[in-house]
Amino acid sequence: MFASAVTTGLPPRPRDADAVDGASLVSVEVVAESVRERRARWAKRLAVAVVLGFAVLAVAMGVVGGNAATWFLGFMVLIVGSAGAAITAVGAGGLWLVYQAWYLPRYGITVEAVRASDASDLLGRSGNYMYTDTSGVSHRMYVKGSAATVAVAFHPAKPATAAVCHFWGRKVWDTVFGLGVLLFGLAVLASSVALALGTFMGEYADAMTPQ
Repeated sequence: MFASAVTTGLPPRPRDADAVDGASLVSVEVVAESVRERRARWAKRLAVAVVLGFAVLAVAMGVVGGNAATWFLGFMVLIVGSAGAAITAVGAGGLWLVYQAWYLPRYGITVEAVRASDASDLLGRSGNYMYTDTSGVSHRMYVKGSAATVAVAFHPAKPATAAVCHFWGRKVWDTVFGLGVLLFGLAVLASSVALALGTFMGEYADAMTPQ
């Protein structure tokens, strides 16, 4: 009924006019950023905020301590604290991927992903794989390895979220490794916080005074 109403409202077309494929008149424009782009943007903002925060803390340590030693410690806090925050973020991100690797194969939808392009790095071969969700939409994901196809599981409500279906031994190893990276990053952060607290409590106020 809708198509008939629209057709009736259109001006008449001459019988000798050439038929035009309407698909050629359609233009597609992306008006919203993807989930990956949005996450990358927020990650950059968070990284800048963390570095600026440690920079402010380093300056405060130098001003409060009032000697060359506390300025040096402030510089160390800036470097070590930023590195600790980065390591912690990597560990947390790794654990989130491990959680998806455990959760999605059990509660998600498993399909076969086909290798679409090849890549390589210091850790060996890798590539981009394509899989299709239940709506017929294709998605791309990065996978380590060289197999022609891999089994992946995606979230039913968020098809762009997917994980490779590894065997349980690989997932246990990834869990232990991610937890180790996270704990190491937290330890580095704790050492930076300890240096800052010691400076503010005056433990290094006479560090440059001859004994």
